[in-house]
Amino acid sequence: MSAKKGDLNLMIPGADGWEIWTGSAMSGYQQHSSTDHMLALDVTGIPSGPVAMAVPVREVFAVPFRAQTDDLSLLGDLASMQLEKSGNRPALDGGQLTDHFVYATTSEETHLTAVVMNPPSEGKLPRKSPDQFDISPRCLPLPEGRVVVWSELGRWVFGVGKPGGALYFQCLSGERLDLRAGNEIGLALTQLRLQGLLTDIPEGIIVWSHGSASDARPEELEALSRGLGIPASSSPRPNPTWPEPPSRLLPADVRAERLAVQGKRNRNIMIAALAIVYLGVVAYLFFDLKDTKMVAAKVKMNADAVSAEASLLDRHRSKWAELRPVVETDFHPLELFLSSYRALPNTKEDRYIRFKKLTFLNQFREIEDELRVAREIVLEGFADQENQQQIPKYAGNLRQSSDLDDFEWAIQPETIDKRSGKLTFTFVGNATE
Repeated sequence: MSAKKGDLNLMIPGADGWEIWTGSAMSGYQQHSSTDHMLALDVTGIPSGPVAMAVPVREVFAVPFRAQTDDLSLLGDLASMQLEKSGNRPALDGGQLTDHFVYATTSEETHLTAVVMNPPSEGKLPRKSPDQFDISPRCLPLPEGRVVVWSELGRWVFGVGKPGGALYFQCLSGERLDLRAGNEIGLALTQLRLQGLLTDIPEGIIVWSHGSASDARPEELEALSRGLGIPASSSPRPNPTWPEPPSRLLPADVRAERLAVQGKRNRNIMIAALAIVYLGVVAYLFFDLKDTKMVAAKVKMNADAVSAEASLLDRHRSKWAELRPVVETDFHPLELFLSSYRALPNTKEDRYIRFKKLTFLNQFREIEDELRVAREIVLEGFADQENQQQIPKYAGNLRQSSDLDDFEWAIQPETIDKRSGKLTFTFVGNATE
């Protein structure tokens, strides 16, 4: 099935791999393909057009709560405070990893669920950066008064719905539906009732099936029902939808890529504008110069114009030099991070060295009576003591990297962290443009 113009391609986590659904809110979504790939990076054959990705439950933490206000402008700060209290502080350099969703309001309070997303690790994002992100429970119709259990990428998850959206969702710790899974769900429901977010005991459990070997067996349904104390039944998982409006989640890698594309587009527009001006001048001279006298007059006139344009060009070059740390890819933190990452002595099987903190600075400084760009890279990392020889190896790789040959590296001896017992190091690279 080929995508129609205006259709949206949904990447939905299925039971045994990623699924691609194509359609729109008006026409509904139809399944385009189903894969056995657990990593989004491995998924191919996505139809052309915009892509929206549903983040699996295992990559998101939900904190439902009641806010004693109906002022929607305060909810963002209150949601951040609730995430801090629960110990789920988002990564500062991870992009937009938090959001909140309101599902009930009264004249005195608001019921909402705050979520925090794990920074996507290698392979967790598709090759083509999605245009939108949201969480999978918001893409599936969770009925009120029921606990819904379904399988995502080989793990069982459950959710509780409200008319306004998803109240709570969680990935189960075990790999099977059994008595322990029922007890785990029961504990979560008890906490929701103590918070006043869930007033009635759910009438039953619905376990969604996918028509695959991973579907729950009758004995698993019976064990889950005994663990939770309410009846369990099975039914096919409904077709997904895409929430409107979608969440504000946006990982750092995708945000950096969008800024890079925007910068490239602006440069192309500038080049195209200069080309049009140049071609216009050439056409004007070609058709308007009829004889030698007119040529001489035009040359003199154009010489004066060129003089003024040369002054404008000098100012343009000066402004462009000031913008270099922003628009040229060699200065982009993402490019410098990639070059630093490639220099690691790690292998696919062994990660000898791990980064702790990376800092990239581009700023103008007056050097030798001239305003120049000073660049700095600070790499902070650590390794186990048995991998001590990998740290000087990494230092050598940085100095030999063709992508970082502009930098002079200051390599300090590694030290032992007394708390963790690991070897820590800080490498500083400086370059002047």
